[in-house]
Amino acid sequence: MRRKSFINPRDGRVAVAVWASGWIESIDVRPLSDVEYRRRLKNQILPQWGSVPVGDISPTAVAAWEKALRGRISKNYADGVVGIFRTMMDDAVSEGLRRDNPVAARKSGRRGRFQSQRPEKKIIATPPQALLVARNALEMRGLNEYAIVLTSAYTGLRIGELAAVHRDQLALKDEKHGPRIHAIQQSQYVGGVFTEIQPKYDSGRGLIIPQFLAEVLQELVDSRPSEWVFTAPKGGRMIRGGDWYAETWRPIVHGRAPRGVVRGARARTGIRPVLGVEGMVPHGLRHSHKVWLDEGGHPRVAVAARMGHVLQGVEGVYSHVTLPMELRIADQLQGLWEDSLRPVLDRREYGPFPEFTSPRCKRSPKNLPQAV
Repeated sequence: MRRKSFINPRDGRVAVAVWASGWIESIDVRPLSDVEYRRRLKNQILPQWGSVPVGDISPTAVAAWEKALRGRISKNYADGVVGIFRTMMDDAVSEGLRRDNPVAARKSGRRGRFQSQRPEKKIIATPPQALLVARNALEMRGLNEYAIVLTSAYTGLRIGELAAVHRDQLALKDEKHGPRIHAIQQSQYVGGVFTEIQPKYDSGRGLIIPQFLAEVLQELVDSRPSEWVFTAPKGGRMIRGGDWYAETWRPIVHGRAPRGVVRGARARTGIRPVLGVEGMVPHGLRHSHKVWLDEGGHPRVAVAARMGHVLQGVEGVYSHVTLPMELRIADQLQGLWEDSLRPVLDRREYGPFPEFTSPRCKRSPKNLPQAV
């Protein structure tokens, strides 16, 4: 009564599963996010809370559940699950199903052991290391994978944005404004079908690229008639799933043991690992690109625009990207490329071949993608 708000107790008796079924249909998110939300509801939230009335969920019970959750899944995944549950309960409060959010972050001070809030350190590559990864990709998969690695490293585009670039979105002749690649959509693979949607944060943009990369991309599109610039290793739409990480990305970074003829399989050459980037994920090339731009001392507004971000506050309102800024970025990137080609005699660049281990039997792929 003191808060002058009334919550009908009967409203709070709605089970979480019932509330979730209507809630998930009401939110407006991208197709891949929708799939992930439903998966996390089904696998993590509803098994614990599905039969519990919305009004009966207590902060203490949520804290115990979250602790158990973080003990069995990764931090990032747990953060995502808890974040979805928190949003659900925020909307339940708005609908009058309960007065407060039991998943809201505590503001009364820390409880339990100290946990560092330092962000996880990302593994990034220098331009010479990016070149070595690209050369491994060229040896393993050919020009397409070579171009993907270099384009990711020298543009900072996300994998989904690279997968959606069409041939007519390349402007590779320098007509006083520099060669460019236009990333105006991203590709997502949802329900066995490829879809093209707006890039993350609606950040469609045309990026100036260094001259060497324009030449690589010209060679790539001249080598085949594909509508898309970047394709799967064996042709078709580019998709980056578990098989690609295991069979392409990991070997070009961590190396692959040479193998003779085994059980009728053909012999294969070995791939030496690139030293200093052990554990780097493909998104690490985007992080690397940002570091290179920061080291070049470029204006923050030009860096943010290139990364598909927007500066906040007064700086964002009054800062603008100009052609001279972009041309200086292209010049710096071209210089980094040329420097990376120079041999270094006093530093090992590749490590020794990994030891050979017999491969496990692998199931045939299911739900092959359909191009749309």
